[in-house]
Amino acid sequence: MFIKKDTKLYSIVHLKCPKCHEGNLFLESNPWNFKTMLDMPDKCKTCGQDFRIEPGFYTGALWVNYPLVIISALLLMVPTVFYPDFLILNLSIMVIVMLSLQPIFMRYGRAMWINIFVHYKPYKIK
Repeated sequence: MFIKKDTKLYSIVHLKCPKCHEGNLFLESNPWNFKTMLDMPDKCKTCGQDFRIEPGFYTGALWVNYPLVIISALLLMVPTVFYPDFLILNLSIMVIVMLSLQPIFMRYGRAMWINIFVHYKPYKIK
């Protein structure tokens, strides 16, 4: 899937700095390393954009993350409409899938949140 580099969608999908679209938003690429899954550098290594905009800044990311979780849960509940006899099985699968995807949801929530406030400005090497 080709996404144009100077768009916010590129920054979000690739978890890149919203200002330069070069630096990584997270220190480690593995979202399932629970000790470091949300560790972010203080600044972008490429353009110097501050990722710690203010204390508690990423609390707002929960509001962006919430609709992602709800939509995913509703999509996972669709089979229950057609197969109500398998409610317990479907709920079990839904819980496992949702818990497995939570680190990814949290990262993308943060990426979307910072992209609301920081805008793309190509970084030029002097």
